Amino acid sequence: MKSFFRKMRPDWSRSSYRTLLFYLLSAIGIVLVVEILCRHSLTQALSFLVSSPAVFFYNALLVLFTLSFSLLARKRGFFFLLICCVWLGLGITDCVILTYRSMPLTASDIWLMSSVRDIFEKYLSHAMLVVIDLGIALVVGTLCFLLLRAKKYRAIYSFALAHILLFGGLLFLLTKLFLSAGILADTTKFSNLPNAYADNGFVYSFSTSLVTRGVGCPKDYSRKRVEGIVEKLPAVQTTETQPNVIFVQLESFFDANYMKELTLEENPVPNFETLKEKYSSGLLSVPAIGAGTANTEFEVLSGMNLTHFGVGEYPYITIVGEKSVETICYAMRDLGYATHVIHNNNATFYDRDVVYRNLGFDTYTPLEYMNDVTFNPRGWAEDAVLTGEILKALRATDGSDFIFTISVQPHGKYPTKPLEDAEVIKIKGMQREGRKNGFEYYLGQLKQTDAFVGALVAAVEAFEEPTVVVFYGDHLPSFNIQPSELSYGDNQTTEYAIYANFPLEREQRDLQSYQLGAYVLERCGIRTGTVLRYHVASGFAADSDEKYQADLKELEYDMLYGESYYNGGAGAPERPEMQFSVSPPSVTRVAQDAEGWYVEGENFTPYCAVMLDGELCETEFVSPECLRFSDEPTSGAELAVAVISAASNGRALSSTEPYELE
Repeated sequence: MKSFFRKMRPDWSRSSYRTLLFYLLSAIGIVLVVEILCRHSLTQALSFLVSSPAVFFYNALLVLFTLSFSLLARKRGFFFLLICCVWLGLGITDCVILTYRSMPLTASDIWLMSSVRDIFEKYLSHAMLVVIDLGIALVVGTLCFLLLRAKKYRAIYSFALAHILLFGGLLFLLTKLFLSAGILADTTKFSNLPNAYADNGFVYSFSTSLVTRGVGCPKDYSRKRVEGIVEKLPAVQTTETQPNVIFVQLESFFDANYMKELTLEENPVPNFETLKEKYSSGLLSVPAIGAGTANTEFEVLSGMNLTHFGVGEYPYITIVGEKSVETICYAMRDLGYATHVIHNNNATFYDRDVVYRNLGFDTYTPLEYMNDVTFNPRGWAEDAVLTGEILKALRATDGSDFIFTISVQPHGKYPTKPLEDAEVIKIKGMQREGRKNGFEYYLGQLKQTDAFVGALVAAVEAFEEPTVVVFYGDHLPSFNIQPSELSYGDNQTTEYAIYANFPLEREQRDLQSYQLGAYVLERCGIRTGTVLRYHVASGFAADSDEKYQADLKELEYDMLYGESYYNGGAGAPERPEMQFSVSPPSVTRVAQDAEGWYVEGENFTPYCAVMLDGELCETEFVSPECLRFSDEPTSGAELAVAVISAASNGRALSSTEPYELE
């Protein structure tokens, strides 16, 4: 007992304070190095220190607070080094990420790694991936070696705990003070992540993304408050002849003619410009810059404002991955619509194979269920295939359809050197050669996606059912485009255009992406869904309208995390049994010829594989009606055809009913 109290009593020698001073200087050094990495500039990092010293030293205090926990360990030198490595590693990661996209690193990017790891191969060369793997292995190995060899010190627990509490308390007080004074931005000011990170520093910004998640509970949340909002909503309304409604989210799509100081050899988006001139259109404010497709997608489908969620949060990997969420899909299903989603990329990207069921889709057609797909020089599927897939979904049902389509062709990474045989549109006025080469390549891809827009409009024009199509860009391409380079909006602004094959009055209106779904349906004479009707009732108010945003946040919290007062406590909507593809593969016959065994059926794709008694066989795709396989089946064996994910996990997405061999 005496020895315990002896350890706990104050014994704060000069060496302890020298250690503390070293920690403080290290924290300042770490923040400076991290800012140099994240800003890609020593000058800009020093400018941040000089122009915002309070914010800079607040970031240093955050780092110091984390470093102080190492004082509790006997091998404090090792744990100090480990914490330093974590902060520097995050800074290096952000530095690398910002060379390929405009959005900085957030905690959600780390949680998202498992579902998007295949994209790394499109951004990084094989050699670079090997170097990164070796670098990580070297760091981990070095840390393990240092852990074993680290010197042991006598831990002075009273000193450590006192200073952890001191730094924590100071951090808490300064956070309150700086937020109230506007020195630091609160989470509502993080809608433009690059600007927020630049103004508030990487350490604070990343830490905020780490600790914020979901929609916070409003102070006045109650049954009375929610029911009061719902009572003011307009009644559900539909038309006698319900039109098909198609949303087409175009990857990295925008009218490049808005780039000031640039001269383009030819117009890359003639079809989209024609739509803007003849039909309803406007500017669209989106929650992403150069990345974050899934977040624009979520806002359009749900009608919810991502500003109310955690910093840099992807709801697809948080709340939507866990439960069903009322969206435009559920609202349209209540009106008798069949709901389909189509995407010419692998099925598991952003966990969409799970998420889309929770969003209320009846069918999901990803890349693995498509035929006649061609790929661009960067390995992304070209968008021309989507026209046929959309028509297939329209013809698959007798009633009305809601179809949500996501394109992918103009996706980065963009080359910094000319690619052989790649279509480009030459430009003048862009100084940096690498950026110029990438932009010319992008314009070539943009032209092909615009051709898809024209082809789909022509197909819908000839379609026998009344149909509405809305085209819009999910975000600007990842060229770090600044507002000063644009002759309209800012770098979080794209455009939308609404085409209909029946008379629909032209209207010009600028919108937020979370208002787009409600606006399109309202133009079609359809009012449905809780949040969608709320936007209609508000007259599609400005993003800055505090009352509008407060009530919207109230509904969002109630629907996602609260008591579901909005629907009388019925809870989340019942999820459909989502099916892959409107025309999934099927087996009709298994036979043998001189070349070996083959399977006959329908709707086979290059991603199909034969399974015998649950084991995959080497399979050759011959045609949509025929597959060949190498293993010789035995009598009584069960054969099925599985569709294998294009992602590196290679798991089966679905399979046909078992076919018993005689």
